Amino acid sequence: MDQDRPLEKIDVTNSVHGKFDQGCMALYLNEDKIGRIVFTNQGNQYEFAEGFEFDQDKIYQYQRQMETNGKYVEDCDLGWC
Repeated sequence: MDQDRPLEKIDVTNSVHGKFDQGCMALYLNEDKIGRIVFTNQGNQYEFAEGFEFDQDKIYQYQRQMETNGKYVEDCDLGWC
């Protein structure tokens, strides 16, 4: 089941770009809006969609680890691989 696989924390900082939008900066990963930075007198406020995190000046995305199949081929002793 997909829910049983552990989450992997992936640094996507270099793939994120921003666009100014009504006093804040909207953040995008590819074409998907993933969050925004709201500029205030008290400092910046970071808001992210579920599955994203801002930590130590980097943006991370949490994804389920891909399921890996241990074998590339089976029955190699038959001589066809």
